[in-house]
Order: sequence, then structure tokens, then C-alpha cells
Amino acid sequence: MEMELRHVRYFITLAEELHFGRAANRLHIAQPPLSRQIQKLEEEIDVRLFDRTKRNVKLTNAGKVFLEKAYQILDQVEQARVITQMTSKGEHGGLTVGFTGTSEGVIKIIRKFKEEYPLVGLILHKMGKADQIRALHEKRIDVGFVASPVISDQLHVRSLGEIPFMAVLPETHPLTSKKSPLYIHDLAEESFVMTPKTAGVDYYNTFIKICHQSGFTPKITIHAHDVQTIIALVSSGIGVSLVNSKFPLKGAVYRKLEDVTITMERAVVWRRGEKSDVLQNFLNVLDSINLPENE
Repeated sequence: MEMELRHVRYFITLAEELHFGRAANRLHIAQPPLSRQIQKLEEEIDVRLFDRTKRNVKLTNAGKVFLEKAYQILDQVEQARVITQMTSKGEHGGLTVGFTGTSEGVIKIIRKFKEEYPLVGLILHKMGKADQIRALHEKRIDVGFVASPVISDQLHVRSLGEIPFMAVLPETHPLTSKKSPLYIHDLAEESFVMTPKTAGVDYYNTFIKICHQSGFTPKITIHAHDVQTIIALVSSGIGVSLVNSKFPLKGAVYRKLEDVTITMERAVVWRRGEKSDVLQNFLNVLDSINLPENE
């Protein structure tokens, strides 16, 4: 037996339900055929994916790994379906876009692009800078939004301007009501919520540099891998942070830092020699709009 997409879907459904009867109902098949197909799948890959008893069905450790890969398989098939449909209808194909941080600026670009090219298929991937560069090299995305600098002779890099850092504080924090200017050293004794270095080297190093220039080493008590989570944690009163992306959330207050002049440059990147009309149209739309100062 060769593995088929239906076997992957059967596996995912059973992994989600952990009950043969419920899984069979979702799949609109009888329970015995489902059991046989799962057994054949395990025989095909020579791995036990489920531990079964009369009362319980549980994923094995191997099954958990296979589930993650199975989701990726179906995502890739869906992406292929969307792009192929767009191309077959003569709608200039599709475009896969990578972005970091919050999506405020990207949403503005996407909205404008869809107004002009409503039938083009778009797939958005939130991913770190290093992942985007690798994905561009491997042709898994078509264009990316990252922090500069970008060192690659295989890519075009177009600057989108500088973005400043600002403080984000819980609305209950005493500094939110401070009438005088806010300085970075005002936060020297605070607990910070920040992304780990592995999530974005440039962002992390710039944050540390800002603090060191003011004479202190930040106390980072919680790491979170994306800006939205950081701001949500700050809004709950857990700590403060420095960000260069706004994400409106009740309980979070943004304040300008008077003595922070270090900025990060944002850029759009794409492969050299790329002749896609869709990509060129996307870049033309990008040229026609003004991005918000803080993306």
C-alpha cells in the first residue's frame, strides 16, 4: 500500500478525536474500515502511531511527531490547491508573503493589493528573519518583510524606512501617568518581557544595546516568541517591554522614550532574477502607499 492523502486525513481525525467511533462519524465511514486503514498506515511506515485499549486510544510519541508532519502535509496541499486554482483561472497565480512582528503594516499592504488584484491568491506566513531568508532561498516564500541588514547576494533588499523603539507599560503602572518625558533609565529596575535571542537576533541585540547605553542590564523575567504575546503579558501587569510594533490591546500603554535614538530599519526582500508579474504588482502597490511609522 502506498500512503494516500485520505490515510493522512483518517490519521489526523483519529488523533484529534482519540476515539474510533467519533472519528468514523466525522469521516462518514464505518468504524471497522477506519481501524483497518489506520493499521495499514502503521504497517506501511513500520511505526505504531496509537496505543489502543478497550477504553482508550492514545497517541504514541511517534504518533505525536507524525501528527505535526501530517498537518504540514495538508497545509502544503491546500496551498498548492489555492495557487493552482488561481493560476488556472488566469488570475496571475499566487504570492506567498513572510513577515515578522505584528501585522499592522502588512495588513495595510495586503488590503491595498487585494483592492487592485482581488482574485490573486495570497498566503501569509509569520516567521523570523532567518527563517524568511532561508525560505526565500528555498523558494518557499516569494517576498518577505524583515529588519535590516540582510546579507545575501541572492536577494534584492529595499528599505522601507526606520522604526523607533517605544516603551509599553501596564496601564496601572505609575510611569503611565508621568507628565514629564519618559527615559529608558526610568525602566532600569523594571522586569522586562522580551523575545528570546533565538526568535530575532537583531531585535534582541538592539534592545540590549539600548539598555547598556543607558548604563544598566535589563532584568528579563519572561521570554515570549511574538510581540502580541509580549504586549498581552505587559497588559496583565507582569512587566514592561520595549517594542517597535504597536498592537492595540486594553491594559497596555505605549510611551515615547525621549533618549532612545537607536532605530531598526525595515526592508522588503525578494529573490534576484524573479520575473513574477504578481510579485512586481505587489512591489508596485508597496511603492504607492505609506507604511505606519510603527508597524
